[in-house]
Amino acid sequence: MTHKIFNLLLVFCLLTSISKAQSISVSPSRFYYKVNPGGIKSQILKVTNNSTAKESFVITFGDFAAPGTQGKSVLMKPGESPNSLVKNISANPSFFELEPGKSQDVQVILEMPNLPESNKVKWGTLMLKIEKEKKSAKGATNSDVGMGILETFQFIVHVFQTPPNVTYKKAEIVSFQEVVGDQPTAGRVVAISTKNTGEAILDCASYIEYVHLRTGKQVRLKPSAFTVLPGGAREVKFILPTDLEKGKYNLTGVVDYGSKEEVQAAEMEIEIK
Repeated sequence: MTHKIFNLLLVFCLLTSISKAQSISVSPSRFYYKVNPGGIKSQILKVTNNSTAKESFVITFGDFAAPGTQGKSVLMKPGESPNSLVKNISANPSFFELEPGKSQDVQVILEMPNLPESNKVKWGTLMLKIEKEKKSAKGATNSDVGMGILETFQFIVHVFQTPPNVTYKKAEIVSFQEVVGDQPTAGRVVAISTKNTGEAILDCASYIEYVHLRTGKQVRLKPSAFTVLPGGAREVKFILPTDLEKGKYNLTGVVDYGSKEEVQAAEMEIEIK
């Protein structure tokens, strides 16, 4: 019986979390700042309570890293990252309550000190949390579920700061090859791996064009957008259509990283038999 009660509680908490995420809206999901050393700028975070209950919110800030090439963020403790902006950012208000159907505009204020360290890019996370303490399930003993459950629902907003003096953007395609897809698929998969070798945070768009070498038919696949931090890398996969005509194809992988002078490109040839 203990296991049944515990399992039911886990299912209840999961369903409640999904419902909570759907009933709260947060916009935008990212902030981009360009603040000079000694400067200050504020932007607005809009939080809306679409639920039928009054909710309490608290805002904190932290750090994150993006190791590997899959674009997944790993949360870090405040101040742990060498590119942390935690001590320079604040929210007003940082705690508030919202009645059902109401919205709150929050000022997200970034103030950079007039110091040399403010001349490099920084990034971090804004965390919007809702916390409620739930009582133990009716009929459950301490040996079943212990103390009351503390439900925490958290929304993450990424924050990027690029000083105006940081203008050097550079990306390199480090590999362009056929790979095994993440999901079983009949279509062949091609991956572009891009590394940020510049000083700025890059917002990139990559795409693939393929040309049938006999017929000359040319098709461009839907672009994929992604962000790469300085020194970081990102792999983007594209699934080729399953109904490609047989024959040899020339594939061109392109990465537009926001440079006014160039884009990065690589080529390869495949054969559909």
